[in-house]
Amino acid sequence: MRRVTARLKALRQLIADEGLTIAILTAVASVTVIAFGFRAEADIVVSMLIIGVVTALAETRLRSGK
Repeated sequence: MRRVTARLKALRQLIADEGLTIAILTAVASVTVIAFGFRAEADIVVSMLIIGVVTALAETRLRSGK
């Protein structure tokens, strides 16, 4: 039970971090430009959004030192 609580607390701290929020919003904004500006297909837009979110999570985790 303590492990689950500790993981949930770590996840809450990760989500509450401003750096993660800014990185995800940047990823969403760039994907929006690709989607509407270049009229990209849905599978390209979704894959770019997933890559952006994963990169934002990785960057935040590396910066926090975990």
